[in-house]
Parts: sequence; structure tokens; C-alpha cells
Amino acid sequence: MSELPAEQSALRLSPHPLQRVGAFALAALAGVRVPGEVVGSMFEDATAKLTAAAVQAALVRDTKAEAGFLLRCSYSLWPNSKMNHPRNKKLSDVEVTEAVRAWRTAPAPGSWPEASCALCDAAAVGFFGKSDIVLAESIAYRNTTPRGHAGLALCWPCVCSFHALPFGSHLSGGPSTVVHTWDERLAAHTARRQVHRNGLLITVGAKPASPKPEVIALAALRGYEHRVTAGVELLVFTNNNQEQSLSAHAVDQPLAEWLRTTTRLPERRTGLACLLRACRTAKGSGAQNLAWRVFNRPETIPAVLASYLADRTEARGMPVPESPAVAELTGSYLHEVMHMDERDLSEIRQTAQRVAALFKPDDTGGKLTGFHALFRAGRGTDLRNWLQRHSVEWVLTRPDDGAPLITENGFELLFSPSQDGNAWFFRQYLLTSVLAELHRRGWQPKDAKTVVEDFDPDAIDPTDTEALEEGITQ
Repeated sequence: MSELPAEQSALRLSPHPLQRVGAFALAALAGVRVPGEVVGSMFEDATAKLTAAAVQAALVRDTKAEAGFLLRCSYSLWPNSKMNHPRNKKLSDVEVTEAVRAWRTAPAPGSWPEASCALCDAAAVGFFGKSDIVLAESIAYRNTTPRGHAGLALCWPCVCSFHALPFGSHLSGGPSTVVHTWDERLAAHTARRQVHRNGLLITVGAKPASPKPEVIALAALRGYEHRVTAGVELLVFTNNNQEQSLSAHAVDQPLAEWLRTTTRLPERRTGLACLLRACRTAKGSGAQNLAWRVFNRPETIPAVLASYLADRTEARGMPVPESPAVAELTGSYLHEVMHMDERDLSEIRQTAQRVAALFKPDDTGGKLTGFHALFRAGRGTDLRNWLQRHSVEWVLTRPDDGAPLITENGFELLFSPSQDGNAWFFRQYLLTSVLAELHRRGWQPKDAKTVVEDFDPDAIDPTDTEALEEGITQ
């Protein structure tokens, strides 16, 4: 390796998400937590590991060989590089090794351009194209270096970060997936896990599992012990010559933190099991479909929980044991993710307690079924009429109770257009809260079924939870 100035052997973070993922991966290879600690000989030792892995993969020459996984991936990472050049099959091991090492060696200082690195403003050592850096972008943009254009000016640490990127990515042999975040502690945690797994995968040549990209992000959050302080971005990219592409999906910090706590806290375990069961379909596990909703339709999660609980209650003919857990999980989502005021949520819970008191021991299951039906109308007209009608009954039967069935504020929360669309969520929360209160009261209709199958969170389909385990096989 050429003798490098101090700034060219010091790893830095830039605003580029893929460079950042690579930098954290390089830090993990160096045995430290943050890129800023990778300096001097530590930087050289870590980059030497990258070069050794590239040489080992290039010498395999056959992408279908047992040890050819990294070589196969290289076509989607560094196409036309010395690592996978078609001529390699005709070259000796010594010639291939020398070519790869030359490719992974910094240009001599005398050849450096008078330009700054486009990512971190250090002195650039050259101009680089897609054989070194991922030029992935939306298909609406050009993904090659135009003819006559020298490429992107980069310093050597940034180039090496791109070389390290696959070690911090979930590799499939095709598109690669990275979990990026501005929470540096979470970024370091994710990189360490991925570097360890990729090291095993590349060493043993095993075929990786291929979970949905969103599940990879969900698994990363589940395995994290600290509070998430920034949003999480999911990037799926390929840099091959046939189809360069990049797709990006993100979740904000509140949702990321809610997911982390929900998948880790024992007190939310039953609620999570219900959510996974609610999301499960014939075509996908609960984890896969929940992860998709998180990144694409997060606003549907309260409705999924409410529908699940209503369907379970109707199937059983009475409130089910998991009702309180589902109501608690719904409330936590509305408060922690959607930032609804806890005082407003408390108002809904108090209303639910009074509504539950309207159900008498001699009522039949038809009353509960009819109550569920009130929530199917989008604007809540039927529910509003029902509450107004029963408000009279409440006053007549409970003359000593100072509180009305529903307060003016309760009506505002549930039905007012001024709630900016939140009224629909409050109605979903009212449904789950009423069912939870009925279960706490031990209410059941006089014609309730005598044989029922209680919900058991331990009996959840294992395909729903296996992808959430920290030790997911890759």
C-alpha cells in the first residue's frame, strides 16, 4: 500500500447513507464501535481485510462454486472490476491476486487531482465510477458515468467505505439491503450484527435466507437494547450492468422506537402476538405483512388491531382474554406514534367504561354484534346516533351518577371534522377499549358459546415470529 498522509488513513462519516453504512462496517471490521476511532494502522489493517476477501473471492472464478457467494454478489456491487473481470479465468492466481490488490490500493499521492472529496471535503485521491462505488439511483436517472466524465472525486477512506458496504448489507446475490439511520449507536449495532453474519456466510459459503427487506429492518430494531433517537431508512439497491436501481422506504423515530419496545417488552408480548396474527395471510407471515405495513401503510395498524379483536370476539361470542392487551397496544400506538394527547385517550377510555356498563347480564350476543356493526360506517353516523339514544337511558337509569354517558369533549373527539382525521382513530380505540372493559367486568351474553378456544400467544404460528428473532439466519 502507498504511504498515505494522516487524513487519508482516518475514517470519516459523510451525509451519503451508503458511505455511512460502509464506514460503520469498516469500524466493525476494525473492532471498534464508531468510524472516528479507525485511524492510522487500524485503518490499514481493516482495509487489508477487505482486500483479502476480494482476492479470495476472485480466485474462486466460478460464481456457482460453494465458496463463490461474494464473487456472485460482486457483479451487483462492483461490475467490471478486477475482482470479476472475464479475463480472470485465463489468468494465473498470481496475476489475479496482483490485479485485485492493485485495484484496492490507493493511487500514489503524485497522481491525485486538485479536487476535494465530494462527500467529506478531504483531498480526493482520484475520480471513481461504478467499479468502486455504488451508482444506484432511481431508474429515472442515469446510473453510469457519462462518456468523457472522470467520475466522482473521492478521498481514499470514502472509497474504502464503499468497498466495505457489502459487509454491512444483507446480501442475496442480487439486490442488497441496508438499514440506515442517523442514530449512530443503532447504526453501529446494526453494522456489527451484519458484519458478523456476512463473515460467516462468506467463509462457509452457505446460501443466505431471503426475508423481505422490511423484515430485516424489523429484526434490527428488535435486537436493539437502547432507545432509538432517529428514524430508520431501508435502502434496497443493485449496481449491476443490466439494471441499476435504488428503492428507499423510511419510518420516523417515534414509530421505530414503538416497534423496538413492542417487539422487546414482555408486557406487550400478547399484543404483539395478536398484531402478528392479525397481519398473517395465506401468502405471507405476520412478520412479513406487519413489516410491509410499517414502511408503506403505518396508519392502518390501529384498524388492523381493532378488526382482529372484533372478529375474535364475534367468533367466540363474548369478549376474549387478549382484549386488554390489544387495547393497550392500540393506545400506545396512538399516543407514542401518532402523538395523540393522553388526556384525549383517557377521555375515550372513560367513555368506554360507561358504555360497557350498558351491557347487562341478561343481554344476548346480538347486542354485542350490533355494537360492532356501528363502527363499520366510515363517518360514524350510526355510532353517534346510538350514543345519543343511549345517553337518555344512562340519565334515566343512573340519576346519581354525575358523569354523562359521553361528554361534549368525547363527542368532539369521536365525530368532529376538526380532528383532522383523528376522529376515525378515536372510534377504533373506543371499540377496543369497550371490548377490553367488558372482559375486565367478566361480562358475557346469556347465549354465549360453552366451548371456546382461548387465545394462546405461545401458540402463534412460528413463521410469524421467527423473522423477528435476533439470531435470524442469513
